[in-house]
Amino acid sequence: MNENLSTSTPLPELAAIFRGIKTGHHWCFGDPEYAELSGERFDDYQTFFAQLELNLHRDSRGFIYAISDDEDYRGTDQITKFVVFTAIWVDAVADTGVDIGQALFQPNQSVADLPHLNAEAHRRILALVGVNEASDLVNTLRSMERLGLLNLDGQDRFSLRAAFHRLLDVCLDAKMKNTSDESSAADTSKTETEEDL
Repeated sequence: MNENLSTSTPLPELAAIFRGIKTGHHWCFGDPEYAELSGERFDDYQTFFAQLELNLHRDSRGFIYAISDDEDYRGTDQITKFVVFTAIWVDAVADTGVDIGQALFQPNQSVADLPHLNAEAHRRILALVGVNEASDLVNTLRSMERLGLLNLDGQDRFSLRAAFHRLLDVCLDAKMKNTSDESSAADTSKTETEEDL
């Protein structure tokens, strides 16, 4: 046990938080565990979970989550579906010219208004991750709700939570990597052409 961890007082909500970490849950303001995690004992929680090789993160946008460096916990089919769902949504909103953040984070959105199934190109990509119809979108939203990424009101309406920023970050990172890879490939091609001269 780490010497820095206060052993005199048990960590509140530890069992519930650990169960949440195992399922990939994200805590936001309003969650009972968020108050404990974001409070003065955050460092104690961080130290405790570090012993289990879990990295507890407090994001400045108002959510807390844990990740593992263990490769077995990365890249599940469910996470891939969430990222594809998010990337398509961002792409569709960007095409309209409106502010992406405002469009995505407006409260009480209608599931029927989601643009995911409107374009053939988007439908083809979604089919690759098992989303083929509106009921699949609802099931995807329901899975996201279990992880604390949004609140679903029945099957009709939903609101994103601060933790949804994690999916936006993954999309942005992928875009940046793709742009960087394309730049590197272009530079290599240019250098090879110059050497041929």
